[in-house]
Order: sequence, then C-alpha cells, then structure tokens
Amino acid sequence: MARAKKQPKPAVATVEEPTTRAEALVALGLAGEVSDDDVRTAFRTRLKAAHPDIHGGTDALLRRLILARELLMSDSKSAHEHTELLTNFGPRVDDPIRLDISLAQAIDGGETLKDVPALEVSAAHEALTSLTQMKTLRVPLPAGLRNGDLLRVPTEGVRAEQVFRVHIEAPDGIRVWGGDLWMTAYVEARIFAIGGLARIETPHGPRDVAIEKDAPRGSSLCLPGLGLPATDKSAAGNLHVRLEAMMNRVPSYKEALSEFRLKWAS
Repeated sequence: MARAKKQPKPAVATVEEPTTRAEALVALGLAGEVSDDDVRTAFRTRLKAAHPDIHGGTDALLRRLILARELLMSDSKSAHEHTELLTNFGPRVDDPIRLDISLAQAIDGGETLKDVPALEVSAAHEALTSLTQMKTLRVPLPAGLRNGDLLRVPTEGVRAEQVFRVHIEAPDGIRVWGGDLWMTAYVEARIFAIGGLARIETPHGPRDVAIEKDAPRGSSLCLPGLGLPATDKSAAGNLHVRLEAMMNRVPSYKEALSEFRLKWAS
C-alpha cells in the first residue's frame, strides 16, 4: 500500500532588525548620504507593503522599517520629533492617549498604570509577538491636575516619550469645571431654621460650615481654595456647595436642650 509522503513544513523567514546605519539604509532601500526627507519618503513608500494588515506584511517587517527610520533620523534630531505613521493605519503617534484618573488622584497626585501599544514604546531588544501587543507604563501624577492637562512619560522605544491627556472621573454628585468643584451637601432641616454649624463631607475631607438662621433650602456657599490644588500654572480652585435638607434625625437630650435655649434667647 502506497503511503502519502509528509510534506516538509515551509521555513519561517526571519527578519533581522537593523542595528547600524548601513543596515538601516538597506532596510529602506537607500544608499550614501540621505536627508530626513529621503528617509521619510522611503519609509512611507514601504510602509503599506510591510503593514501586517496588508497581504504579505508582518509585524516584524513593520518594526524593521520603524527602527531603520529612527536610526537614520536620530543622526540629526531626536527620534521623537520625527515619529509619524500614516493616518490610515491608526492615530498619529503625536496624538495624546486619554488617561482617566479619579478626583482624589487629581487632588493628591500619586501614580497610575496605563496600557499603551508596545510597538512604539518598547526598546529595540524587547521581543514583541504582535502589532497589537500592549505594554504597561507607570504614569506619575502631580497634584492639582486639570482636565486636558498633558503628561509626558519617557520611553525606550521609537518615540522618546508617550503623551497622555488627563480626564478626571468625578464621583456622582460632583462636577469639575476648570479648577473649581461643584457639589450638593445635605444637612439637617432644623439647622436651616435655627442656624449654626453643619459638618459636610467634601473632596478634601469633612468641613464645618456656618448656616445663617432662616437660611433658605437650596442656598449656596463658596469655600475658597477647596477645589483643585494650585499648580505652577493655575491658582487653587474653589468648592461651590449647594445646601439641601435631609430628613431630621431625633436629636439627643443635649442637642434638644441647646435648641430650646437658642429659641428662648432669640
């Protein structure tokens, strides 16, 4: 009985990454002295054929072109000033990535983690398995961040830094407008009638606020400096509080006696 012969597996072609100027020139089909414009033109010409979404392209070929381009262009200027990808292959590398942070992080600062495309932020020696592979960056957060602020994190990849645009995720009931915060606080209804101090919870912790006697429900007050903290570019914001009544609780004996005395003294 005849047996079918096993077909040999096709050899997997390996792509050498350029590490010298000569290898970079070969990767882009250039020779001799070249200008930045020459490098850009050669990169764009070969980009479509190398892109993994196009038939015949692979992640390795695309990475080879990017490394070759940056190696040649870094001779005159830093690589990140020239990093660019065609818009039909996704967002420009100059476009900031949205970074969601909490209101507490905007006030106190700290650090957060953010996943970004690994291709542009990984060092040349790092092995990447896919164009869509992600890498986690640690992003330092200075205190007093505002919506729209830009944060820059140095990387070891073809772009020298990753840019993030801040977006503050405020909790329910709080709005962020510039450096100011707006919220509603609930206090006991009886305080609106007799006046006095009421303790409210704010993003900066509990604060005692004075409420005038017979103050209308829904009245507002401004607490200076209790918005977002000051930075080298912006003054401290304010906290705007709308006061509403909550259901009264049964006062203690001492509270009832104090309220009785206040009424008789007025």
